[in-house]
Amino acid sequence: MRTLYQFPISHYCEKTRWHLDHKGLDFQVDNLFPGLHRLKSKRLAGIVTLPILKDGDSVIGDSTQIALYLEQHYPDKPLLPADAAQRAEVLELEEQFDRLGVHVRRWLYGQIKQWDSVMHAMLKVYRPMLGLRDLMKPVLINGVQKLYGVTPQRVAKSQAELLEGLALIESRIHGDPSRYLVGEQLTLADISAAALFAPLFTPAGTPWAGVAGHDAQTQIFLDELHAHPAGQWVLRRYAEDRQRRN
Repeated sequence: MRTLYQFPISHYCEKTRWHLDHKGLDFQVDNLFPGLHRLKSKRLAGIVTLPILKDGDSVIGDSTQIALYLEQHYPDKPLLPADAAQRAEVLELEEQFDRLGVHVRRWLYGQIKQWDSVMHAMLKVYRPMLGLRDLMKPVLINGVQKLYGVTPQRVAKSQAELLEGLALIESRIHGDPSRYLVGEQLTLADISAAALFAPLFTPAGTPWAGVAGHDAQTQIFLDELHAHPAGQWVLRRYAEDRQRRN
């Protein structure tokens, strides 16, 4: 049985869930507790980040490496084009959007004024552990801010970066939310872009739906992004291409 070691709220883990679901592959999830997850992730794959996929005797860490592994070992429903030029485009875009996911995360954490709903979304899958889960919340908030570099200067830079990323989507689709980034069908580039920008747009059925915590000014900014072709593109990819099996 395949096991995906993950954080449910992580958009990088969502990227891998989407890959697995698209391929029609059954898998179970093991939700590791933030911070404590490092004990297992280092033992499994020698890394401190998630996702990690265990597929039989194979253990693969990092969402991009998992994607390439799945394409190699499960070629049905391919997400890489056969055409060499298009394949190179997809891989380059996948790498760009993978990097931009860091800026989406940092910017969003930088907007939080009220952490209750965020902590609930992050921790609701874990058992109370004799009250330790709730006692860990202040530690996790502080840890998130330090780990992801949530400072005013870096958050401002991340906003500029994520706007450039959305502009890249719009340039690839020529302002038409019905189009794919490369060619005429879903690719790794589309999944990476849609999954990693999804926390901005909170598509229905995702872990971010209903999560609040930011102020009215931030909501106005997010509403403006929703109205842009890139925002509509993310929502359309979820509505038309995100098929869940788990």
